[in-house]
Amino acid sequence: MNLSLESILIILHLVGLGKSDNCCADCTNYGTIVTCDPQTCDWQLSNGYWAGKITEGGDIFVGMCPRGYCLYNESDQFIQIPRDKTETIGDFLCNGTRRMGILCGQCQPGNAPAINSAGSGYSNECVQCDGWSSKVNWVYYLLAVYVPLLVVFLVIIVFNIRLTTGPLNSFILFAQVISTTLDIKHESSPLNVVYGRGTSAFEKSYQVPYNLFNLNIFGNLLPSFCLHEKMNSSDVLLLRYVEGFFPVLIIIAILLLLRCQRWLKVCDKLPSSCRCKYRIGTSLVQAFAAFVMLSYNRLCQTSAFLLTPVMLRDPSLKAVEERIFFQGDYSSWDSYYVVHYKLPAYVVTVLLVAAPIALLHYPMIWVERLVSKVGCLRKVYPSASIAILLDTFQGCFKD
Repeated sequence: MNLSLESILIILHLVGLGKSDNCCADCTNYGTIVTCDPQTCDWQLSNGYWAGKITEGGDIFVGMCPRGYCLYNESDQFIQIPRDKTETIGDFLCNGTRRMGILCGQCQPGNAPAINSAGSGYSNECVQCDGWSSKVNWVYYLLAVYVPLLVVFLVIIVFNIRLTTGPLNSFILFAQVISTTLDIKHESSPLNVVYGRGTSAFEKSYQVPYNLFNLNIFGNLLPSFCLHEKMNSSDVLLLRYVEGFFPVLIIIAILLLLRCQRWLKVCDKLPSSCRCKYRIGTSLVQAFAAFVMLSYNRLCQTSAFLLTPVMLRDPSLKAVEERIFFQGDYSSWDSYYVVHYKLPAYVVTVLLVAAPIALLHYPMIWVERLVSKVGCLRKVYPSASIAILLDTFQGCFKD
């Protein structure tokens, strides 16, 4: 049978169309999250999403993926998934970031979350981690995080620095908002057009000074490093709680030293300024106020990271399972996660919610009346130290 060249081309075209229609049939139910190229049969996954199987042989589920966990296409809004990779699409999306598992929530063996990798305060980078380097990195971590915090709060106490004045209070709030929400990395950002490859340097130019007011002093300057190969991202977040409450430990330690000085007779050997107990007490109150100002935003952010859920959806986009957004290998109500991570987050969240209420309702008449009826509260409210603390926060509103 003789066929013209035109006929052969038409037949090949029709065969190709039929193949394309069939190969794209399995991704038509994901809405705009997953599309298919009819010419190559490759999947196109929207940036910021993870896709993969939860169980062997099951359906492919999709869900939002934390930034830095999954592959991200800086030049387009879609990620090309080769057709031969669709069965292992989850591994394909995680391999480029040294991650694995559901939502790329785990680091691959031999890697661990970096303690200081994210400019926004969250560790999203997995770095190589071995036993010897992790032991050295603990010393590195203590020197880079806790020693600067100790110096900052000792300066606040010694010089009686007040951070709750009107203008300074507003600047601290501005710095915290900038250092936790503004993230300039995407290629489509107008700043990339202006600064080009200098965007990273530009980013550090505002992140470094502003992060000081988020108790993240050297986080953006130091190279990424891990602490232990068995740590996960949630463990790193728990360390954020320790860093956030560390100023309180400094204040308690100083109070204990002042209480013990009468037995140790330390003040007899120190300058006369040691005898100014009221000034020292006022400085400690100002230091506690500074702790509230500097730690509040960081603690709120940490609790939000630990508690934020994400829904995994089936091909019809029906929500089928709730996972932890930044630790996708745990379901939202996994007993281990609830006890070790959610419970501390809930406790801290309750304290964070109660603190502004207690500060802003002073000195309301109904509070004084309530306190006057409770005998045990009369001794502590309004005591001299508590009154100074509450007046400190009221002052920023009076300004």
